[in-house]
Amino acid sequence: MNETRLRAAGILAGSDIFRTASLLLYATLLFHTMLLVYAKHLSLTPIGMGTVVLLLTLLTISFIRYFWLSTAILLSEKFLLAEVLVATCSIAVLAAQSTIPALPIPWLIAIAGVFPLVLRHRIAILCIAALTLIGYRLNVYLGATAGDWLPDLFATICIGWLSLLLAKTLNINRIALSKARTNERRFNAIARVTRHIFIITDADYRIKFANPALQEVIGYSYEEILRNAIKPILHPDDEEEHKEKLRHLRDTPHSTIFSRHRTRHKDGHWVWLETRGYNMLHDSAINGLVFSIEDITLRKDVELKLQEETAMLRAVLDLNPSMIYVKDSDGRFTISNQVFQRRFGYSSEDELRGKTVYDICLKMANGNDELSPREIADEIQQQDQQVMQTGIPLQDMEAPGFWHNDMHLWFHTSKYPLRDARNNIIGILGVTRDITKRKTTEIQIEYQAMHDMLTDLPNRRYLVNRLATAMETSRQQQSSLTMLFCDLDFFKSVNDTHGHDFGDQCLLEISKRIVAVLPETDFVARFGGNEFVILTNSSLAESSIKAKAIARAVSERLIFDNVAVKIQISIGIAQLSPDHQVPADLIREADAAMYQAKERGRNRTEIYDAALQIKSTKHARMDVALRFALERNELSVAYQPKVSLVDGRVRGFELLLRWNSPEYGMISPNEFIPIAETSGMVVPIGMWAMEQACRQLAAWQASYPAMGDITVAVNVSMRQLLHTSFFTQVREILDSSGVVPRTIELELTETSAMANPLQTIENLALLKNLGLRLALDDFGTGYSSLAYLQKLPIDILKIDKTFVHGLGTKQSDREIIRLMMALAQTLNLQTVAEGVETSAHVHELQKMGCDLGQGFIFSPPLSAEEAETLICSSHQFPLG
Repeated sequence: MNETRLRAAGILAGSDIFRTASLLLYATLLFHTMLLVYAKHLSLTPIGMGTVVLLLTLLTISFIRYFWLSTAILLSEKFLLAEVLVATCSIAVLAAQSTIPALPIPWLIAIAGVFPLVLRHRIAILCIAALTLIGYRLNVYLGATAGDWLPDLFATICIGWLSLLLAKTLNINRIALSKARTNERRFNAIARVTRHIFIITDADYRIKFANPALQEVIGYSYEEILRNAIKPILHPDDEEEHKEKLRHLRDTPHSTIFSRHRTRHKDGHWVWLETRGYNMLHDSAINGLVFSIEDITLRKDVELKLQEETAMLRAVLDLNPSMIYVKDSDGRFTISNQVFQRRFGYSSEDELRGKTVYDICLKMANGNDELSPREIADEIQQQDQQVMQTGIPLQDMEAPGFWHNDMHLWFHTSKYPLRDARNNIIGILGVTRDITKRKTTEIQIEYQAMHDMLTDLPNRRYLVNRLATAMETSRQQQSSLTMLFCDLDFFKSVNDTHGHDFGDQCLLEISKRIVAVLPETDFVARFGGNEFVILTNSSLAESSIKAKAIARAVSERLIFDNVAVKIQISIGIAQLSPDHQVPADLIREADAAMYQAKERGRNRTEIYDAALQIKSTKHARMDVALRFALERNELSVAYQPKVSLVDGRVRGFELLLRWNSPEYGMISPNEFIPIAETSGMVVPIGMWAMEQACRQLAAWQASYPAMGDITVAVNVSMRQLLHTSFFTQVREILDSSGVVPRTIELELTETSAMANPLQTIENLALLKNLGLRLALDDFGTGYSSLAYLQKLPIDILKIDKTFVHGLGTKQSDREIIRLMMALAQTLNLQTVAEGVETSAHVHELQKMGCDLGQGFIFSPPLSAEEAETLICSSHQFPLG
């Protein structure tokens, strides 16, 4: 196989010569034999005829061997030895035929010259010896004189030996050439893959060789440079120096150069190159200048950045008001900032470098000091040794000055171990600052650190400290300890809508309300942002009563600068148990209960129990299941009628989603819609609901032309509204379904609309241009600004059921609805009341001029078939 590859590479091997020589040998021998028989009219004996047949066979084998290289068996050593034997015997037989006057020696010489080309050295020597012996015996047998055969015997030996030498020479040449080509391929491979540029030029700097990295670094390929005679453009700052080095390299035999310079890239930017040149004009194999060039642009950028960072760090170090210094393992100063230098009377870092703390103490000492310079230095040195030996920093050490003149000053010191790349400690870093002012106002600072600046309530740090003490006291006295974790609902929208100053006013007022409804023995803290925590020695039942009182106080209307808002609160309650080891345990459970309250609709109180974890797990599993609900056809829709409060006729429907999960059964939208909002599945689910509504309504409009402008309302979340493709998808659904656009209503909750009012106005305007009707749902439960509300392109105002349920029982709810009706009439908006369940509700809403009602007094949510029955029969609900 190796010889085959070598032949393909143009290398002549011994086997190649052998195949040709053996073919010619057998052809010549056979031709000679046949010529003698023909010319002398000789007759062959049967043995002679057999010999001729053997020669024909050998000729055929050599012919096959010559033209078919895959016949490796014909070149195997065993076969070749058998072939030598057959050929020798054939010659001997032919020579023994008295009728054929042919001497055997020339043919034996030929065999001795051919077969050693492919036989191993020792076997070839044995073959040559055997052929010499056979030739001698045949000549003696044929009666030839010594003068006739002796020279031929020497010729046999010489020719055989020369054949051996030829085979050995060919083999050596083959190996050498193979190694040369291997080395050449390796060099080419290295030159191709390396990121360094390798260039060989002549004495005039004309390129003779360049690897592909040239184009990667400067943008020009080797061919471009040769074809267009492109010369490198050097940076003006580097040009003269680099050219001088090139001249030195060319003119100085065996010389080398090193250069860093910039050259222009093909696209115009400068590239930093690091060049090493070697004068090899004396080497006949190269006869040129050899250059190894590395692109160091990134390195130079890093070096420049490092220099800039070093300068910046030096500036930060020197401008830092603290005294900063570094000592080595021997306690000698190596780095210090200007504050430290001035503090001890040194003018520069170099002046201080190498000195020890003993030198400084001697310099600063005077006769009035309580401690001697050595005692002061020993104490400081002991601290340094402790840090370096243990590897543990000494932090927040506060102490007055050591010297008499500094006794009235206080200093804060921290010392840190410095480590090298192998994590060995090689010194310390010290940071000392003057904290005299802080000490003089320590009480004030401590108070501020433990209290909230806005509400003046204890903050989180104070809470944790107080809770740790309260937990220990509660266990010692075997009393109950309960935590209420409170979080204001949707408070971010208040800040976003009215500004943070307005939000701060709300927080201040709410904190006062919370404190006012609780006894003085309860501990109230602002945990952070819009979160408040109450610690009370009350039972769970008593804590629940307090939570309700807090919720009532917080929910009362807040009015600042003629802006009224109504804020609600979610509260989580957790009681101290033996499982609580640290304050964070109780805080975590109260916080978890609070989030459970938010997940259940907000504006409520939840008590922590072990089932919270199970519910959280169920929430996660439902999240996964909801992602497959659409493709598994688990979602369905229902239609709840919207009834005119004037004549009782159906004026529209609200589309409501239903999820029938194989794992959890029928799931309320109040449970799975928040999950869909969190996971983002509300977008595809919402578009599916939109498509269902449009297709169903289009089918009804086609079947019942007399139905008029009966509408179907679809709820839209803010996540849907802000989605980039929402407008396009709605337009495509309207076009594909053929529904009349004005009969489709999109309902957006007030809270969602106010989350990003400017974006909401812009997006709703686009939907309005499609002909859709727009409704503001759950009005009165959020924090609408009238300035934004009048800009929303809405058609319908939906009154939340929480206010409708209070009709007849709560005068405040009646007044709120009356104000909403007045607002709707002012803005020329249609009104829809949700949650209408009694005749009293209907009567009150009629008196206030509400247009439509929706609730169980009229009908629960219906299937599409049931809703169609109402449409086709022009059903009229009784209003009495």
